[in-house]
Amino acid sequence: MTTVGGPDCASLESLTDFDDYVRRLRRETQFEEALLEKCRVTICSAIWGDDNPDISGIGVSIGYAIEVGLGLLLAIFVLTIRQRKGPRWEFCQLMAQAGFDAFFQSAVYFAISLEIASIYMLVHKDYGISTDGLGASEAQIILAVSVVCVLPVLYPVALLPTRLHHANSEVDKKAPDRPPKKTTEPRNVRFTLFSLLAVLFFYPFLSQCIHNWAPSRVGEGNGPAGETLATHNEWAKVDAMCFREVEVLSYNELWVLAIFEIIASIVIFLFAIWLLIGAGARTLLAQDRAFGEERRLTVVLLKIQGIEGVWKRNLWLQVVMLLVPTILAGPLLWCIFRLRGMHSVALKGLELEYTGNEWGFGQVVGIIIFAPVVIDMGFAAWAARSLLAVGGQIVWSMRALP
Repeated sequence: MTTVGGPDCASLESLTDFDDYVRRLRRETQFEEALLEKCRVTICSAIWGDDNPDISGIGVSIGYAIEVGLGLLLAIFVLTIRQRKGPRWEFCQLMAQAGFDAFFQSAVYFAISLEIASIYMLVHKDYGISTDGLGASEAQIILAVSVVCVLPVLYPVALLPTRLHHANSEVDKKAPDRPPKKTTEPRNVRFTLFSLLAVLFFYPFLSQCIHNWAPSRVGEGNGPAGETLATHNEWAKVDAMCFREVEVLSYNELWVLAIFEIIASIVIFLFAIWLLIGAGARTLLAQDRAFGEERRLTVVLLKIQGIEGVWKRNLWLQVVMLLVPTILAGPLLWCIFRLRGMHSVALKGLELEYTGNEWGFGQVVGIIIFAPVVIDMGFAAWAARSLLAVGGQIVWSMRALP
């Protein structure tokens, strides 16, 4: 029952458990539009959230786009030049190697930090610990971000083991006594870090499945034990009140978001399993060679790993696999910026301040974290500048021939 003076808006400020909140909302307002309107700001802020610039601010949002774009450009660069020979191509290969190494370090730690932050916030929301400032819109952004930040990491993990420097390169000629560069240790480090990232991604994936695919608790008899928390018509009044001036995500847009999230998540886990099979095959093969006996499991894993040769020999398959992470990340990035804009307009309609476009400490860090990619490529280019001179001498020598 409501009080004589109207609903008790103070009791609707905090949303910890959704079912309990809807019961309180019914008790205070009976879902009558006039009573809902009296607590409009309180209700909309509790259900849909204020804003969380740490995860959806302008700087980190641009950082997500930079990560996706850099990953694709570097991957295309590496695949284009890896088979080329000559001093000038070797100059490009050294630059690409330095850039890809730096990109992996930046992207993987960026993604790990985002996954940890996502887990912290989603656990608080899912278990009703605290949802201060975190509403449905921010939860959707967090779920999309937890996927987007992992996809570009697939590029360096897949391509960094690729040998860029061909035999008899100019660098090797200048340092004939230098021992060959070992790649086992960096590969193990990359595998360990990506495995950690995949493990951290598991909880956001579970939360995503529950959020996107679990039955809605709004509707006749959809609550616990067949209880009706709110009918679709009653909840539509709350939506209309909070988003009266906002173009919300349509049913089709929500489906696109959910489908791309689940497909991208499956791709991430399949890639992690593939890396695990490769690591297991290498370990077992080394043990078998040491003992002089080949086990059946080793043979099976090596046969599975042999499938890798199919895409390495097929150019079109390489192009498709190259574009998959970016194709999956594109719609998710669009939804992140779409949700940011929707949330901004909604808060302005409630006469609340939207701080997601303010440049704070975290927003600057979200972009600067990828600066080492450009810096390392610049230093690598400077260190290998003599290769350009060698290439120029070869060109002039060929022109001088009759």
